[in-house]
Amino acid sequence: MSTISPMTTTPTPHVGDKIQHSSQYGRLEAGEHIGLSRESLSDSDRQVRDWFVQEAEGLGCHVKVDAMGNIFAILAGENNSIPPIGMGSHLDSQPAGGRFDGILGVIAALEVLRTIKTHGIKTYAPIAAIDWTNEEGSRFPKMCAGSGVWSGSESLSECHNLEAIEPPAEGESPLTMGTELRRIGYLGQTPSSYVENPLSAHIELHIEQGSLLEKAEKKVGVVRGVQGMRWYTIHCHGREAHAGATPMSERADALVVLAKFAVKVEELSIRDGAFGTVGVMRTKTNSTNTVPGGAFCTLDLRHPSEEVLGRIETELRHYLEDLSTHRSGITVSMERTWSKRSVQFDQVARACVKAAAVENAGETMTMDMVSYAGHDSAETATVVPTAMIFVPSKGGVSHNPAEYTSGEECDLGAKVLLDAVLKYDQHLRKTAAASL
Repeated sequence: MSTISPMTTTPTPHVGDKIQHSSQYGRLEAGEHIGLSRESLSDSDRQVRDWFVQEAEGLGCHVKVDAMGNIFAILAGENNSIPPIGMGSHLDSQPAGGRFDGILGVIAALEVLRTIKTHGIKTYAPIAAIDWTNEEGSRFPKMCAGSGVWSGSESLSECHNLEAIEPPAEGESPLTMGTELRRIGYLGQTPSSYVENPLSAHIELHIEQGSLLEKAEKKVGVVRGVQGMRWYTIHCHGREAHAGATPMSERADALVVLAKFAVKVEELSIRDGAFGTVGVMRTKTNSTNTVPGGAFCTLDLRHPSEEVLGRIETELRHYLEDLSTHRSGITVSMERTWSKRSVQFDQVARACVKAAAVENAGETMTMDMVSYAGHDSAETATVVPTAMIFVPSKGGVSHNPAEYTSGEECDLGAKVLLDAVLKYDQHLRKTAAASL
């Protein structure tokens, strides 16, 4: 591994005003808090994309949009024959989300480009700010779809055909990612592929979405990797019956089975230090005085160890089998619908982040950590050197209008991002010189 050189003093990118400005697109007022309702490929997502492209082009960037709507705003370097160093995150939000999750990473990347351009910093490689499509997976139920297709872990055709959660208007066909990309004008011509549209590296700034940094009174997190995650749908079929006339001993209540399942998820997750969430639960009948004959729930399961995830999944499947065996009239199915393996980030890219964090925040204010939430960097890490930077989230709140990271913390994260990118750029320059 090459030595990471100390940086000469570099200016600090300021991101607060741009974050506030971008929040007008999909602005959501929730009591005393201001959040976002800017789901992927919505009208407000189109508006913020248009703004991002306009800002990037104003800096002299070459802007490319790929077949998944991923936007690459590239500032030229000395050697434009090599792929750019990417700084990527996402501009889409949850239905009632915050102003910082993902948005900080894209705005900070834009301001890093502005700082490089304004201050005449000469980079060896081109540098790119990237907006990845549909990271949240709330409107189109596949997290990190844009970065997943680009990295090769997801199918372009499957994602284009993925239907939106909201029902179509009467007489209309279901909305898909492909139709919505075309509608908002972001179905690009560039291939969505790391082979045909490569990067030299990917570095992402993000809020922690947890409280570890805040509790430890640290300023910057250097992320080692991202834990694995798996999504499931569970369907239970029983017998509908009258709520007042059917004895308890004669019922085949599908909802009771899934309620017991949810309790078991909590029990096993606590035991193994995992994260298990039954986020959606519905009945087929949806009636107060009818015993549910059909029910459905989802499961989000996360842990850094694939072995632990596999063990919990196996135990949950056996538990459902036991419930159906001992309850007359009950059948249950559990399908894994989506999964991402745990990843470890590149040593050189991570060393660049660590050195930049220590120089800007001090070693005692820097913390090595694992990401418990999923990110686009978990996708890029499978194909290019990748690293992540965390800054604190107040109270650990995220996916909520109350989500908050101070202006000073955002600026510090942007400064660490700038210096980490410049350090990786030095690494590329030295590697190229050594090969001559």
